[in-house]
Order: sequence, then structure tokens, then C-alpha cells
Amino acid sequence: MNEVKVLLTSVFGPYGVKDEWGEELGMQMELLNNQVTRQQGVHSPRQSYLSFALYLLAENISVRSTVLDFPLWDDFVRELGQGYTHVAVSFIVPNVLKAKRMAEYIRLHYPDIKIILGGYGTIIPDLEKTVPHDDCCRGEGVRWLRAYFGDDPEAPIVHPVLNNPVYNYVYGMPTKPRGSAIFPGVGCENGCRFCITSHMFKKEHVSLLPGGREVFEVCRKADREIGAKNFMVLDENFLKHEKRARELLDEMTRAVKPYVFVTFSSAENIRRMGIDFLVRAGISRIWVGVESKRNLHDKTKGIDLKELFRELRSKGIIVLASTILFHDHHDRDTIQEEIDWVIDLDTDLVQFMNYHPWPGTPLYEDLDRESRLKNVHYRHQHGAGELNFVHPHIKNPEDHERYLKGAFRRTYERNGPSIVRMAQTALNGYLQAVKDYEERQSRGMAWNAESLRYEKNGSPEADSFMLERIKVMKEEAMRYSPSLLPALVFGPTMKSRRKTFSLMRLYSRATGRPKVTDILKSFLLTASACVEFCRVTIRRAQGHEGIVRQPPVHRVEYPGNRSVMRT
Repeated sequence: MNEVKVLLTSVFGPYGVKDEWGEELGMQMELLNNQVTRQQGVHSPRQSYLSFALYLLAENISVRSTVLDFPLWDDFVRELGQGYTHVAVSFIVPNVLKAKRMAEYIRLHYPDIKIILGGYGTIIPDLEKTVPHDDCCRGEGVRWLRAYFGDDPEAPIVHPVLNNPVYNYVYGMPTKPRGSAIFPGVGCENGCRFCITSHMFKKEHVSLLPGGREVFEVCRKADREIGAKNFMVLDENFLKHEKRARELLDEMTRAVKPYVFVTFSSAENIRRMGIDFLVRAGISRIWVGVESKRNLHDKTKGIDLKELFRELRSKGIIVLASTILFHDHHDRDTIQEEIDWVIDLDTDLVQFMNYHPWPGTPLYEDLDRESRLKNVHYRHQHGAGELNFVHPHIKNPEDHERYLKGAFRRTYERNGPSIVRMAQTALNGYLQAVKDYEERQSRGMAWNAESLRYEKNGSPEADSFMLERIKVMKEEAMRYSPSLLPALVFGPTMKSRRKTFSLMRLYSRATGRPKVTDILKSFLLTASACVEFCRVTIRRAQGHEGIVRQPPVHRVEYPGNRSVMRT
């Protein structure tokens, strides 16, 4: 009998290219340029991330495995010749035809291979009619795959160390990835009626790293192995689990390791934990779902979002506000009011997505009962084009794409490049942190880990951890400095250019005259931006929104983790 050997693969590329199996609009292998800084052209940071779940799975099963991430078709076909007994394909809904082609090829040429499907694409009803397969994982994959291969589902989770992002371009110039990623858990208890993540996991949070100590140890491991100090925390509502967040800060404080985090949180949990806690814990960027002006969700009710975001930004925390277009109450007037309301919240970044009923959510069930679901093929259900349901007021499919694209354009024209706003927030936060520290020392205040507040203390000592945090905040702010010259040169309006110029002067006053090396970086970045601007302009003249970058194929072999075998 052949040894069990599994291939864990993402769907094949190229991505963001319209062909027989995939779409262009909304399907780039990038988050920011695809659905946050869209329409910002040369100013849009370009990043691509690994298919994180594949590596987590490979680390946590006893059988030999290979992760094949971002393969082209020929890469996938060649890999199948390596003697696999199982192939697990992870995919999202609009990539269903890519998964179909891969599965059909396996059936034809390697009929003995077992096909396993996973990822959000598994929510498609009657999936077996489209994509041939033997088994399907719907939900948390580590425990499922362990049980499938006869391992102990409850063995401790082994967290992978991964470079993040795969690539990073700023004004067309590549920079070395400098961070990693952490997966504390999956699922969300909030249960928003449109959210497939929440309902796929039955409105529960499934913990992978249950405590702050476990999260901290992952940070320490990544620090030792790849020098990572910055981490993307992939957890739908990280601050909701207060004990874990408190423990993480305690561990960092004891070790004097001021790691930096990008994470997700609801407004209610930001208010509960307090912004001083977020600053101290190293939250540098936070993604907050605001959804709608009408406050249709408990997570935002009773909270002055504009004031909350103003306070976060004043303390150096970059805010990404996420909102949804095409609620039922939206018509041609109210949808514009909604767009303007979100822009007026004055955040650094804004995500717009079209309202989308995914199978398995209450929204989908409600619209199904109302006979409002449309027969839109799954390959087109990417949230950036035609709605897959009948809207009561805006029925023309061309308007669905036009309003979304226009929302991004309106944000860019009114607020200018997001990269400038992020630089402003980072610098202001560093300066405020210095000011706050000095004021607390003069008033005899110290951090109280129980109340999560600064309080009077008879004889406070120097806050060594916060001093290290302030150094890191300065470094974070300085990372943006070279971007300001190309932002000035290619600013979309005179107002935007004046704002950028004022920020450049503030940087000089706050951090001193730039070094020769910093000036050289700025000029090199501006030269790179000239090339990038021309490339974007040519692509737009050809009828595309901009440049589509492809992540390189990423292949890693794993020998199998024997520690997870049943004893």
C-alpha cells in the first residue's frame, strides 16, 4: 500500500484575469488594491498574502504533505506526478470553475487520488454537481483533517511561521516583506445576518491559540526565525476575547517586546478595552465594520463612530472603516448619502463592498423566501459587480458596479491618497505618545494592568515598556516618510498636494532634517512612481482599471507532524 501523501493547493493562476475559468473585476490576489485602495492608481500599496490555512493544515497533520500556493496550471499538473494519494483544493465561491477544472483533471488522469475540498467555496449548494470530490471540509479545518487522517483532533495546535506579505510594492518599488501572520481563531459570535464567516462556524469562535501566552510565543518564534516584529492577526474580532488580549500585553510587557499588530475589531470592543490599551498593546492598524449609517448592527449602536475614529487616529492607530452598499433602504439618493457619511467619518482607509447574500446566512434564507435571489453564476459572485439578488430600488446591473467604483473614486478625490493619511496618523500618534508619556510622568501616573488605565501612583518609575513602544511608533512613522515626495508629485488635486507638503514639513520639524539616504530613497521612489504611473495609465487606456500583479508560486514540503498522532 502506498504511503499517504497529501497535496494542499490553492486554485491555479493567473488571477484577476478574465478567461474561461476566472474573472478580472474583484479577483486580483490582493486585498488593498482590490477592495480598499481601489481607484487610487499609482498611490495604491500593492500586497499579496499567502493562503494561510494551507500552511496551518500542513503543520498539524501526521502525514507527509506539500503546500502548493499560487500555482499556474502547468505547476499544478507537474506537481500531480509526485505520487499523491490525496489532493485538497481550497477555493472561494467565485473560483469554483478553477476548482472544477482541477478536480476533473485529477479524475481523468489520476482516478485513484482522493479529492478533498475546503474553503469558503464549500458553501455552494449541491457542490458535488459542479466539482467532483470525495470529501468536503466545511468549517474549521485542522481538527477536521486530523480526524480524517486518524490523528488526534485535540492535540495542541502547531502554528506556522510565515513571511507576510508575499510581495509589497509602494509606488512601483518592491520592498522586502517584514512581518508575519497569526491565526488565534476562526469564526465570530456577532452573527451579522450577511456574514458567512459567522454562520459557517455557527456563530461561535473556534479557538486555535486560546491564550495570550500562546499568541506571544508565536510572535517570539517568528521573531527568532525570520525577524518578524509586525503581525497581521487574522481573527474576526480579536479584542472581543479580553482575557487573551490582556495576557498578550502582560507577556510583551514582562519581556519588553513591543510587537506591532494589524487586526480586526468591532467598535463596541474598542470602547470597552480603551484606546490607551490599544496603543500600549501595539495595535497599529484596526479594521472596523461600520456597515451602515442606520446603525443596523448591535456592534455600532450608541457609539459616535466619528469621534471614536478621531481618537484612534490621534493616538497613531490607522483606521480602516468597512461599509456595505445596496442595503434595501438604499436608493439613488440614500446610497450617495451613505457613501458621503462613510467618507465623512474621516478614516485612513475605507472598504466598500456590495451587499451579498451567501448561502448559509440568514440574509440568503430571507431573500430566498422572498423569491429575490437571482440566477447569477457563482463565478460572478465576487462582491464587486452585479448583485445576486433583486434590489428594490436599484435594478440595473451596470449600476451595481458603477456605484461601487464611484464610491472608491469619490473617497480618493475627497480624502486624497490613503498612504498620506496613514503617514499623518502614524506621525501624529508618535508625537502624541511622547507628549502623553511626559505628562503621565509629571503627574505621577502609571499603567494599571487590572483597570487597563493609567492611574495616579505615589512614586511611579520610568515606564520602560512604553518607552520601547514609543521607539517602535517612531520607526513605524518613519517608514512612510519616503512615500511623501511621490505622493506630492502625483497628488490628485491641489488640496491633496498642499496637505502632503504640510505633512512633509511636519516630519522635518518632528524628526529633524532628513538624512542623505532618506532623500535618496524619496527620489528613487519618485522615479519608480513615474514608471508605475505610466504603466497604470496605459492599462487604463486599454480598458482595465490598472496593473494586475501575480504572486509567485510558493511550494513547501512538510514531513508530517508525528506529535499529533493518536497515542
